[in-house]
Amino acid sequence: MKIRLSMIALGAVAFAATAAGNTPAPAAPAVAEQAEVKHPLFCSAAYPEWSAMTPEQAVADTDAAVRIARSRLAAICALSPEQMTFENTFIAYGDAVAHLEQTQQYLHHLTAVTDNRTLQQVQGMLMGALHQFDAELMQNDSLWGALKTAAAQPWVQQLAPEQQRIVKQTIQHFIHGGAELTPEQKARKAAINTELGKLAMMYGNNIKASTAAWSLLVTDAAQLRGIPEGRLAAAEAEARARGLSTPEAPAWLITLSNGLAQDAVRYCNVAETRRKCWEGMASVAAAPPYDNAPIIARIIELRQEYAQLIGYANYADMKAANRMVADGKAALAFVDGLLAELKPAFDRENEQLLEYMSQLKNEKVTALDPWDEMKYASMMAGEKFAFNTSSIRPYLEKERVLKGLFDLCSQLFGVTYREIPTACLQPGETLPEGAAEVWHPEVRLYAVHDARTGEHLGSFYMDLISRPGKRPGAWCMPLRIGNCAEDGSMAVPHLAALMAGFNPAAPGQPVLFSHPELQILFHEFGHMMHYMLGRTRYRRQGPPAIAWDFAELPSQLLENWAWQPEVLATIAYHYETGEPYPMELAQKLAASRSFMPATGHMRSLCVAKLDLELHMNYAAHFAGKELDATSTALVQEWTAPFSVHRPTLLRNLLHCFQGGYAAGYYSYKWSETLSADAFSRFRSGGLFSAELGAQYRKCILEPGDSKPAEQIYRDFMGRDPNPDALLETQGLK
Repeated sequence: MKIRLSMIALGAVAFAATAAGNTPAPAAPAVAEQAEVKHPLFCSAAYPEWSAMTPEQAVADTDAAVRIARSRLAAICALSPEQMTFENTFIAYGDAVAHLEQTQQYLHHLTAVTDNRTLQQVQGMLMGALHQFDAELMQNDSLWGALKTAAAQPWVQQLAPEQQRIVKQTIQHFIHGGAELTPEQKARKAAINTELGKLAMMYGNNIKASTAAWSLLVTDAAQLRGIPEGRLAAAEAEARARGLSTPEAPAWLITLSNGLAQDAVRYCNVAETRRKCWEGMASVAAAPPYDNAPIIARIIELRQEYAQLIGYANYADMKAANRMVADGKAALAFVDGLLAELKPAFDRENEQLLEYMSQLKNEKVTALDPWDEMKYASMMAGEKFAFNTSSIRPYLEKERVLKGLFDLCSQLFGVTYREIPTACLQPGETLPEGAAEVWHPEVRLYAVHDARTGEHLGSFYMDLISRPGKRPGAWCMPLRIGNCAEDGSMAVPHLAALMAGFNPAAPGQPVLFSHPELQILFHEFGHMMHYMLGRTRYRRQGPPAIAWDFAELPSQLLENWAWQPEVLATIAYHYETGEPYPMELAQKLAASRSFMPATGHMRSLCVAKLDLELHMNYAAHFAGKELDATSTALVQEWTAPFSVHRPTLLRNLLHCFQGGYAAGYYSYKWSETLSADAFSRFRSGGLFSAELGAQYRKCILEPGDSKPAEQIYRDFMGRDPNPDALLETQGLK
């Protein structure tokens, strides 16, 4: 460990030397490009060498990436105005930090999918240095002066629109980063960034640790009545794997990391078991030693201070500056407007559920135990639509679902998928010929090609099943952003990872998805297709750079197909008999999508409101107050009449405290409104229309951030968005 720490210290020195002065740093000796092959975290190979990304290598590669960045940034600073071009200033700036960005991307990915504690510790230490480096770029007056000078040159006006967009965004990035601040203000901003990086890591680690810490061992099968047999088998297998269950004395272990607790709350007939599992779910990051409340308080204080340093009233206004919504006030007005429109329907849905429970219990129910909500809502839906939503699970076998999803996207978007052989190696092992390396034996790799030209567009890893040490949830992550050559052909293919923590297979069964898991898969695949089909000349304008409140459009749009009976007819076959899922049930499933729709929307909107209030009105609502009580009070009007309230979801909202959705959770509903509007074209023009799919690919998926999001949307729809589309499609308007 001492060796690692000393290497990190050297890396930190290199960071500090990068941009601290007001004059150009002397150019470091050029780093030979061929040396890249020795740096697996930013090597230019088509597929990464995951086994080579050890903690020691992470430090070494970060240090090398810093030296490369230093050399390239110094070259920009040394340019005279006469020497400046778009390529050797603005494009060179992005290229200078490309290796650093790649290193961070791989590290962030590995620490989310593996349980390498040492790597997590190293990443935590490096994150502080990386934030320091980013902050110090903004303190480099020579670099800022060079870019400002370049932006004022006459040739900027002759650039193509996407190039002028890069100039404008680069200048804005530096202003947001504090380039115009005084030396004292810059020093404070750098300290804020460093502390925020450490706090974000602590926040995520608390969630991961508290998720792993909770479990419920059940030794009486009667306490698990109602849970599907396949999930019971998985719980027994979990207990057996830990030496807690034997054939003579069977036991069932329910945990948070494999979805068993959620299944118990949804399906179990025993209220006490549901209560214990709900309390386990509510315990995540809610109490010492994993309490995230003080971390949240400090993060918000620092974000507010940062925003005010660079001239914004609050953090939400700062983040919204590059989004469709434009400012925090407009975002909050959007959320509050939807809450108000949904309130009457929401109240009716609550009354109906309480009345239904009162009839079943033969007594007046006026308050809802939170561990009862999912169970009784599912029962009510089952009676209303005369079917049980869990009936579809035996028909959603993973391999057939994946084939159907690939076939659907092939038809819509004109692509093909080819699986690439893989191997999971230990450090020093040799990769078999023709194979690519993966980080776990269950990971699969696919190459995406254009069906017409055969061009390799990109590749993606797929890692769908939960396991110890893997982050819960589902996400799609760009690992390498590709770009096109001047002639429009792909110069560098994209690389991404589609991750999920779906339930593992029960003993003797294949992996079977629930319908919510199917929705999630389609959602993340929508993100993945966006990453694969981006077609921009400049890497920094790839799909991941699109405005945050537009980024969920491709994912939420593809979710629509997971509900269509015509699509289920191609993917839902019983894993034992091969019988197709009955069309009558598929139609009932589609109809159930509109069951209690206001309640579903309210949950997401309440989180969005808390996120915005936290980042806009922290001093008025949260400062010095108990986090859970304040959060409950702020959304009480739009919350079901619960008998008790769980700790606020802000405690484990990774999207807003470790991801990019800070002051941006509203964008899910914003994008959902856009996607409902866009899907109207497919409803009228054909669910499997290759012509419509080609238009959608060209207008929405390919441009990335080379155009403003509003223009991209108008290119596809031929008009501005219909703000009522989401509510209209569900009969709520």
